[in-house]
Amino acid sequence: MLSQPIFDDRALNESLYQALIERFRETLPSSSQSQLLECSFGFAPSPTGVKTFFIVTPSLQVAEQLLSNIQQIVERVQTLMVGVGQVALCIQPHNNPVETPNSSPVCHPSPTLHPQYMMCKIFPVNSEPPNLED
Repeated sequence: MLSQPIFDDRALNESLYQALIERFRETLPSSSQSQLLECSFGFAPSPTGVKTFFIVTPSLQVAEQLLSNIQQIVERVQTLMVGVGQVALCIQPHNNPVETPNSSPVCHPSPTLHPQYMMCKIFPVNSEPPNLED
C-alpha cells in the first residue's frame, strides 16, 4: 500500500509559486519591492499558449511606477522563471464606474485614466537567458 503524500499537487504548486514570487520581489530595487506588495500575481497561458506571468496592480499609479522599471522586471522574470514567455502588467480597478439614474457609465472629469475593466500591457521575455559572466 502506498502512503499518502503530505502535500497534494495543488498545494505543492502553490507553495512553489509563492516562493518564486517572493524571490522575484527580493531581487528588485526596494522601490519596486514596495509597489509589488500591493499587487497580485498569477501564471496563465496566452491564447497562443505562451506562458504569461501576470502582475495585477490596484491602481494606475502603481502600474506607472512599475512600468518605469519594466526592463528590470522582465530581466528578473527571464532569469528566475524559465519557460515564461511574457509579462503582463495589469490594472484591476477596485471601484465600479459612476452611474447615472439610467445606469449608463459617466466619464470622470479628471484627466487621469479611470479604467472600468482590467487593462494589461504585455511585454515579451527574451528566450535567451542573460549572460551571467559579465
